[in-house]
Amino acid sequence: MNASDQLDYVLGQLEGPTRELADAEVATDPHLAEVLDRLGRAVHQLLDDGETIQVPTHLLVRTRAFVAEHGRRRTILDYVPTTVPFRWADIAVAAGIFLAGLLTLVPAMQRSKDRMAQAGCGFNLRQLGIGLAQYAGLHHQYPYGPTDRPNAVAGTYAVTLQDSGLLKDLKALDCPCNGSCEQESPKPHSPESYRRMLDGDYAYHVGYRNRSGRPGPVLASHSSHVPLLADQPAHEGGVILEGNSPNHGGRGQNVLFSDGHITWHTTRQVSPLDLDIFLNEDHRPGPGVNANDAALIPSLFPYTDR
Repeated sequence: MNASDQLDYVLGQLEGPTRELADAEVATDPHLAEVLDRLGRAVHQLLDDGETIQVPTHLLVRTRAFVAEHGRRRTILDYVPTTVPFRWADIAVAAGIFLAGLLTLVPAMQRSKDRMAQAGCGFNLRQLGIGLAQYAGLHHQYPYGPTDRPNAVAGTYAVTLQDSGLLKDLKALDCPCNGSCEQESPKPHSPESYRRMLDGDYAYHVGYRNRSGRPGPVLASHSSHVPLLADQPAHEGGVILEGNSPNHGGRGQNVLFSDGHITWHTTRQVSPLDLDIFLNEDHRPGPGVNANDAALIPSLFPYTDR
């Protein structure tokens, strides 16, 4: 009897002579009888005996919630405890670390900002230095106030450069450190543009007195010892005040020399021969008393010290 016949026998599907032959075989084969007995019990368990199964309450709802919870992708936040046992001591330590970092970061950011503004000031001076060098190459001297106007101010150098086509952008006359930079340059040759040029942020070399005592211009040269422009000093009522230029908060001033290089000086002394870049040897804001005596005066100061 094969497996199919065994299943039919257990289910009672065999009839007539086939059933009689199967019964005879079972009667003579104890092993087959045992196999059919086990098979019958297994089939009986599979059959529906009419018993009612009680479904647990809310099984469908809980099953859906379980599938939704375990079906989504878990993140690291799923493993974070719902309550974190912070203590006041922990908060105080964290606040201390934050404040220490802040106190370290703020001065560093300010120093970085100052260096950037200082570099921007140096760029402006370099642009003005190019115009001054081109003017000196054409006229063998640097711009000087009109001899027929004794009240000409030091800022006239910018007007001379602009009228000569050598001052391309009036923004170069503003030091970016003093916070007074204008966003856009006024129209060329307008009253506003001349006011802007005569009231720049830089001090200009107003020349020397020759042997006769008369002031004259600085002759064209390429010297690392002849200053031409610098951040202007603090002044009030025609008097040069003590200290470094306020353009950089009193920390120092950028100085442009006739050879085109720019250096940063933390004092008003730029060389052993010139102890004060903003005053001549007579301690006055005016032309130097000799070729080694340079005085760079604010834009609105007159060329002469009379």
